[in-house]
Amino acid sequence: MDYCAMDRFRDALAGKPRDRVPLFPMIAGWAVANFADAPAASVSGRADLIAQAQIGAKEALGYDSLYAYADALYIPEAFGCKVRFLETGPLVSPLMASIRDVGQLPQPDVRSSGRLPVILELTRKLGSYAKGRIPVLGMFEGPFTTLCRLVEAEHVLRLVFKNPSLLNALLDRVSAFLLQFGFALLESGANVIFIPEPTASASMISPAMFRRLVLPRLKMLTEKLAAPCILHICGNTAPLLDSMVQSGAEVLSLDQCMDLSSARAGSPGVSLGGNVDPVEALLMGSREKVAEAVRHCLRQAGTGRFVLMSGCGVPPGTPVENVAAMVKAAEEYGLGPDDRG
Repeated sequence: MDYCAMDRFRDALAGKPRDRVPLFPMIAGWAVANFADAPAASVSGRADLIAQAQIGAKEALGYDSLYAYADALYIPEAFGCKVRFLETGPLVSPLMASIRDVGQLPQPDVRSSGRLPVILELTRKLGSYAKGRIPVLGMFEGPFTTLCRLVEAEHVLRLVFKNPSLLNALLDRVSAFLLQFGFALLESGANVIFIPEPTASASMISPAMFRRLVLPRLKMLTEKLAAPCILHICGNTAPLLDSMVQSGAEVLSLDQCMDLSSARAGSPGVSLGGNVDPVEALLMGSREKVAEAVRHCLRQAGTGRFVLMSGCGVPPGTPVENVAAMVKAAEEYGLGPDDRG
């Protein structure tokens, strides 16, 4: 059979690229905004409409991934949080301002609560379409970020000092739920797990807190989920890079503010992902600026053990031609002048 997107991804992880780097723009919400025939609020509860948008965008533009979600908020919604859909994107309200006992945290069912059945049905549809030849990304935010969706982040951060035993119990409860949902995603047809953990960034917690609170839960998830995991943390993650390497994630997805050449030097043997600027290049830039941003990423990171991604989620208003320019530039660059596999 011909060389497929899943082959390309596996070769990238092995450091043996054959034609070009895999293209995984963070494009799930953008695909719904640009390739669905209904508003996001309506599409978000319909597996068939999300699948149509994700497949339509991938077929039109030729990147290498399918996204089994439309937004990141179905997990907190399953716990009972309220989600509103605005023109700028979905917004979630915390379930509670404070918490005194782990028993106050609801226990959703991974297969029946909120929109989780929609996400699992969507995953099955995309898996059936992909037939193992395309990476199908199931997604859940990491335990620390999920807890900060459920309980006001300021209160969670106070627990670090005021009640660390309660904080650890809450994180363990959330992590156990995420693991079970991860299993359900894989059973439904996902073959890659994408774990954004934005609230655990170095601008929110210290590297020591990350090592103590976040890293053990991420390692548990990546060790028990039998699929490649992509870890994304927003902002300057240079102080966290060693811990990200230890997380066990196969790909470390880096924000656009990160210097890929420095990250490569600090994490030999690990696959990196990134980091085309989603705003300055993709949303606001010309096609030429997008192409130069792609070439800059590839020159910095090399083409071995690298997945070309946006530095964060692609904004809904990003022109289709700019996403197409990202794909075209990567295809034209190929393996470039220096393959560092």
